[in-house]
Amino acid sequence: MSDEQSCQRPLQKCIKTTEESVPEKMDEKTSMTTTDASTFTLIAKFGKERIQLNDLSPHTTIEEVKLILQERTRVLCKRQKLVGLVANEGGAKGVHDALPIMHLKSNAKLKLTSANRTTHQFILMGTPEESIFVDPDQLDELPDVIEDFDLDFNAGSEEWLRHVANGENLKKFTADTLIHMMNPPRDGKPLLVLDLDHTLLDFSSRSLQRDAVSVQVGQGAAKTMKRPHMDEFLTHMYHYYDLVVWSQTSWRWLETKLTELGMIGTAYKFCFVLDKTSMFTVTTTDKHNQTRTHHVKPLQIIWSKFSRWSAANTVHLDDLSRNFALNMSSGLKCTPFYRKKNPRDAELLAIGKYLVELAQAGIRFDQIDFGKWKDVALGECSLLDTLTQEDGSNGQSGQ
Repeated sequence: MSDEQSCQRPLQKCIKTTEESVPEKMDEKTSMTTTDASTFTLIAKFGKERIQLNDLSPHTTIEEVKLILQERTRVLCKRQKLVGLVANEGGAKGVHDALPIMHLKSNAKLKLTSANRTTHQFILMGTPEESIFVDPDQLDELPDVIEDFDLDFNAGSEEWLRHVANGENLKKFTADTLIHMMNPPRDGKPLLVLDLDHTLLDFSSRSLQRDAVSVQVGQGAAKTMKRPHMDEFLTHMYHYYDLVVWSQTSWRWLETKLTELGMIGTAYKFCFVLDKTSMFTVTTTDKHNQTRTHHVKPLQIIWSKFSRWSAANTVHLDDLSRNFALNMSSGLKCTPFYRKKNPRDAELLAIGKYLVELAQAGIRFDQIDFGKWKDVALGECSLLDTLTQEDGSNGQSGQ
């Protein structure tokens, strides 16, 4: 049985067409939940589309709503995420497939459009089946994604880098990892590897839910999630760099973020995206002799498959410096973005200015101290002043 067939059920009962479909009695709790409404209207913001479901019976379930949305959008029920709907009991977690929509929570954001009609607004997130990315979970074979190193030296030290770079498990993992191309690399372009969460986006659920039920449903959510100047930054960087996304999240959630935010097929293009299955978990001993376990993003995976890129022409932009552990010379750390703390954040403008100067300088990137990028962007020193004495390779070229 196909995914579509598995969730098909009669939909006629979802739509109230006669007075007989209204229950004769409602208990006090139900009456409070529905605010005495006899019909419901649900409005879904799906990308740039506004989908309105009118004249729904109070007894219509969330599953039946998903079935209607599946017919309208070609997004399978199992791939749908309804952001902004909150249950009367249990909050957002209480919204399950069997829940009747009359038990959706009434609050200040709920709109009464008439004496007998209640309207809820929300964001529909998901990708139509024909536009779905290749999901690694559906592949017959996947490489082992966990790599534990029993180390007694500090992450980033010369000894540690040499140990990891020469490890047979890393070499095998790199060889076995598949990369699915979205757009071909362009000749002569260096590489910019981009993290998403708190580097380009603040994807907090509270912000999503707050904006999902606003009058301009969905419009505020995208603005909330994106770091200020994100689209401008990526569009500008695309002129100088090939772009790759590497996010510490699952493939399906990564796909949802990129598509819902309009980051696919725009003025900038990504060569490919990598998710958490391409990350290692490494165990190291820190300077306080405490054992630490964390994820890292080994750029060797990219360099070994694309000889055009190496430590000499790759920048990895991330808010977590620990993600640079295998490729210290390539990491450029930004300030984590939390819109609630700094809604007027302008750091991407400064980073963009720095990266343009770097791309035009004709210098090996691994000879530059990226830790001084702010000084260069502010004009306190020149890019040449940040040259290091080492060649920066550390066996990281990947060639």
